Amino acid sequence: MRYTVLLFILVLFSSTGFSQKNETKLREKEQELSLLLNELRSTKGDDKIDELNAKFKKEFAKALDIDGAFDFPFLSLRSIGKIHSQDKLVRVISWNIQYEDLSHNYFSFIMKKDERRDKVYITELQRVKQPFSMIQDESVTYENWYGALYYEIIDIERRNRKFYTLLGYDANNQASSIKLIDVLYFTGSKPNFGYPFFSTNEGRERRVIFEHSNKATMSLKYDEQRDKIIFDHLTPESPGLREFRSHYIPDMSYDALSWDGKQWVLEEDIIAINKEESNKVNLKAYDSKLDSVVTVTVKRKWIAPEGNGEHQAITPSDIDGKEKGRKKKSEFESVKQSEKNVEGVSFSNIKRNNKKRKNKKVKLPDENK
Repeated sequence: MRYTVLLFILVLFSSTGFSQKNETKLREKEQELSLLLNELRSTKGDDKIDELNAKFKKEFAKALDIDGAFDFPFLSLRSIGKIHSQDKLVRVISWNIQYEDLSHNYFSFIMKKDERRDKVYITELQRVKQPFSMIQDESVTYENWYGALYYEIIDIERRNRKFYTLLGYDANNQASSIKLIDVLYFTGSKPNFGYPFFSTNEGRERRVIFEHSNKATMSLKYDEQRDKIIFDHLTPESPGLREFRSHYIPDMSYDALSWDGKQWVLEEDIIAINKEESNKVNLKAYDSKLDSVVTVTVKRKWIAPEGNGEHQAITPSDIDGKEKGRKKKSEFESVKQSEKNVEGVSFSNIKRNNKKRKNKKVKLPDENK
C-alpha cells in the first residue's frame, strides 16, 4: 500500500512538472509569435508581408503542436481569431493579411481533439482563391478552402453525429464585403466545409452567402438566448441596383435561422431585441400616498406601424404563423444573373419563389465515414 501511494505521488509530481514545463514553453512561444505578428501588421510591401506571414505561420504551427496548446488562450495575439466549439473538441484559428492593393489573403488551422486516443489533430487549411458563386453548392475540403475569418461556432447534432456551424467574414474587395454561414464537419480527423443543412425552396443548400456594400455593416450573429442565428435583411439601395450586390445594405429588418433538429430553417421579419428583459420598461410615476416619484415596471407593448411598408416585424416568440403585411423577398433568394452585371457576381443560396419548382434531391455525404 505504501509503495502504491508513493508511486501515485511520483506520477502526480511528474505530470504536474510536465504540465508546467509545457505552459512555460507555450508562453515563450506566444511572446515570440506576438513580436512576429506585430512586425507583420506594420510592415509594407507585398513580398515582405508574404515572407513574414510564412514565418509566422510556421512558428504558430510549432506552438500548436505543444501539449496543452488546444486550451492555451494566446491572448496577446489579438488580431488572430481563436474560437472553441461548445463541446470543447474543436478549435478554429484564422487570420488575414492585407496587401497594398487592399486585397486580402486568409489562413487557418483546425484543431480536433480525440478524447478516446488522447490526441489533438492539427490541419492547416490550404486556400484556393475562387469566387463564392462557384462553390455555393459544393463541399470544400481542407485542400481547396475558399478563405475567410471565422468568429463564431455553433454546435449542432444530427443522427448522433456532431457538426459545427460557422459564421465567417471575407473582406472581398473595395466595393463589397461578404458574410457567410457554413458547416464544418469531419471525415476522420480531416475537416470539410459545406453540408446540406439549409432549407430552401429548391431543396437543401450547403452554405449561405451574403454580399453587401462596404459602406454598410451587416450584423450576423448567434443569439444563444433564443438559439437562433439572427442577421440583417439586405436590400438594394434603389430598385435599379437590384443586380449589383455591392449596393445591398441592411434595411433595418431582421431574419433568422432556427435549428429544428434536421436543418436550419428560415424565419423572416423577426424583432431582434437584445434581451428578454427589454420587453419591460421602467417608468417614473408620482405616488400620492408616498408623496414621491417612484419607479414602475410595466410590460413593453410593440405596436405595428401603420402604412404600406414592405416589412412588418414579428417577435421571436410569435408562433401563430400568420403573415403580417406583404411578405418580403428574403436576402436568401437568388437574383437572376443580368448581362448588365459588370461585376459578374449575383448569387445567394435560397432561391426566389417566383415559380413552383420541385425540390431537387441532394445526396447527403455518407455519415458513417
